[in-house]
Amino acid sequence: MIGLIRKHGEAVCRFGLELATFLIALLTGGDTARIAPFAVAFVLALSLGLLTVRHTRYLTLPFLMLTLLLIFCYDSYAVFIRYVWLLPIVLVALVVHIIRLRPHLFVGVTLPPLVAVAAATLLGGIGMITAGEYFRGAAIAFVIGLGPGLVFTYWILKNALQSEEDERWLADDMTAWGLCAAAIVLAYTVPRLFSPDGLFGAPEFQWSNNIATMLMLAMPSLLARRERRIWQYVGSFLIFAAVILVGSRGGILFVGIELVLCMLWAWRTEEEPLRRIWARLFFWYALLGVGYFYYLLICNYRIVLGGIEQEARFALFERSLENFKQNPLFGCGIGYLGNADLYSGKAGTVNWFHMLLPQIWGSMGICGVLAWGWQLFTRGRLALHRRQTPVFGFAISYVGLFLMSLVNPGEFCPAPYAFLAVYVFVLLENRAKDMPLFPLFSHVKRKKQQPETPLPPPTNEKTDFPT
Repeated sequence: MIGLIRKHGEAVCRFGLELATFLIALLTGGDTARIAPFAVAFVLALSLGLLTVRHTRYLTLPFLMLTLLLIFCYDSYAVFIRYVWLLPIVLVALVVHIIRLRPHLFVGVTLPPLVAVAAATLLGGIGMITAGEYFRGAAIAFVIGLGPGLVFTYWILKNALQSEEDERWLADDMTAWGLCAAAIVLAYTVPRLFSPDGLFGAPEFQWSNNIATMLMLAMPSLLARRERRIWQYVGSFLIFAAVILVGSRGGILFVGIELVLCMLWAWRTEEEPLRRIWARLFFWYALLGVGYFYYLLICNYRIVLGGIEQEARFALFERSLENFKQNPLFGCGIGYLGNADLYSGKAGTVNWFHMLLPQIWGSMGICGVLAWGWQLFTRGRLALHRRQTPVFGFAISYVGLFLMSLVNPGEFCPAPYAFLAVYVFVLLENRAKDMPLFPLFSHVKRKKQQPETPLPPPTNEKTDFPT
């Protein structure tokens, strides 16, 4: 019995967490007031885990499932502000966890650009916005979360993710996360297929963009392992279908690209002969399926482009250029309130430009452009360095996040998106220790340590020199 628990206990715990999250999302109907007590329970469980569990990887899946529940809680500041008393508990638990971890400072290739991005985030808006805008509660929370918070995350994860087992663990966690999200999407959308309005005639789900981003992050993780099974290929296609069904326009535009990248990489890296044949066939079928889907999309463009003439993103794009011209060095900052006429965030949020690139140059100016350019270049270089290994699947996960961030806040949300971006590149970085810190010095090779000359065997001759 103990042997069975040790062998299957991990899978049972994972499935139990998936099932609990699915049932909460389904039975509460996505109502914030009904989800809140369960979210508090998750936070308390995570705090207990920080206090008692040594390995940080064990807490990843509960954290991901918590974020999956919270996407239903739109405009929920008034509900969750009542639970502010949880913050000291979480902070104390985190301090205890850090003390037990006893982290050292390791400088990898992604840390210098991450520090530069953090500095650009902190400096954003200086010389343009008022101190009241910069230091208001929501703005300072996002600035800290996207700046020093991510550097702190890197520091912890760099120490915590030192084992090759961490790769498999994250792949399993993100697989569970993605399949749970796909099940939730199917539970909410399949009944619509039989309604008079049809799937795309009914009102959009407010949480469609968030869950599509999560699904695109999770899709490659099914293949980010050394030993793959056929169900993992099928699961990737199931996640692709879930993104389509949920109706996120950004997801519909980009998920096909990510699916083809996943299948092509899986085919090229599959080692087992029979599964390599399967992977090749599945790649071509996926390519044909995605191509046919986009053909239908072009024929019925209203699914994605309906109402685009009223889309605020065009006006926000122009506003970001204006803000860049007003303060080219530091932009308008995260706390900028001048976009309220185009997009007014709910309580506890900020007024996004809603797109990654305009957010960079609009809110951080030239400093942000240079810092983010350095970060994206470093991440791309690191990913290509590991392209023949299973961990490269996590780099494709980041591609999915990046594509969705082009039309949504995405990576400018500290949890879970920016956190996961740091997480996956720390894993890639820890498996690329031979990679130089700066590419300009890549031609400089480390000197190989010469083995010590062995001592001569002992002799019986009484001489001054060994023979």
